[in-house]
Amino acid sequence: MRIGTHSFLPTRRVHFGAGSVKHLENETGSYSRAFIITGRTLSERTDLVRRVEGLLGEKHAGTFAGMGQHTPGSAVENAAEQAGDAGADLLVSFGGGSVIDGTKAVAVKLGYPAQVAITTTLSAAEWAHLIGVTDEAAGHKSGFADPRAVPPVVILDPDLTLATPERLWLSTGIRALDHAVEGFLYGREHPITDVTGLEGAKRLMNYLPRSKREPDNTGIRLELQLAAWLAYFAPLNTPMGLSHALGRRIGASYDIPHGITSCVTLAPSLEVAREHIPEEKWEKLSEALGGEPPERIAALVKELDLPGRLRETGMPEEDLEPVATEFGERADEALKILRRAW
Repeated sequence: MRIGTHSFLPTRRVHFGAGSVKHLENETGSYSRAFIITGRTLSERTDLVRRVEGLLGEKHAGTFAGMGQHTPGSAVENAAEQAGDAGADLLVSFGGGSVIDGTKAVAVKLGYPAQVAITTTLSAAEWAHLIGVTDEAAGHKSGFADPRAVPPVVILDPDLTLATPERLWLSTGIRALDHAVEGFLYGREHPITDVTGLEGAKRLMNYLPRSKREPDNTGIRLELQLAAWLAYFAPLNTPMGLSHALGRRIGASYDIPHGITSCVTLAPSLEVAREHIPEEKWEKLSEALGGEPPERIAALVKELDLPGRLRETGMPEEDLEPVATEFGERADEALKILRRAW
């Protein structure tokens, strides 16, 4: 007989489908000062930020459009100061994982105002209680966990992802696959997340190549948004492994987007971990992915024309061993992964 505990995070409502951003107007509810946090690309190269501002109408209290890759600490400080000065009682994050993580960090600094997350990538930061912020001087990304910072409302509108650069869109899909794979393999047996994780992985394998072939197909984009949600359906119950840990370490130091770090670390991390994974779990994962996991993932990365080797990212080979030593008892395992990834 199964026995266990499932812990929920504060996500209360998810609007999904083409045009679902229209729900933002209703989600402002009794709030009077809505502050948008986004990135420069969306703000400067599209009219989408103006569209979101328009939905907020008179409640729009300001926009911070400087949240950069890997969530720089200085950007978090600046956004928090501006949102505080604007008297924000609602934060609207609009963008990818760095923007959403940054908004969660701002929420912590401001005492947890309400949040709505509008996502444009497949990174799935909107579901998680984990927050990563980069110390720019040190070149390291540090993280903390705070369930109170999770956005209660999420909007998955595929129309808003059409402006997302192809490389970012597809690579964050591999990041979502990383969530599914590591969550299933390294979490305890779970009657819900085992099912959602494997189903998310199966759908990502199916729809990512289709999205590359049909980049303007919003139906496929929505399927990927839902697959990324399934892949990371309950972050409190799905711990991550070394692929994620290495990605967090090398991403900020060498300015490698987290989607790309998963492209280069996920397959080799599975090659190294294979002997420690129960056969039944490996077989279930193989069934979901359509073959041996490391080979199928490496083939998918290649099919999507994404980097599959660390040497393609700018990380020097001589840094592999120093980085690995930071993982203490798992240093040998980390070094094996990094060398295979090189």
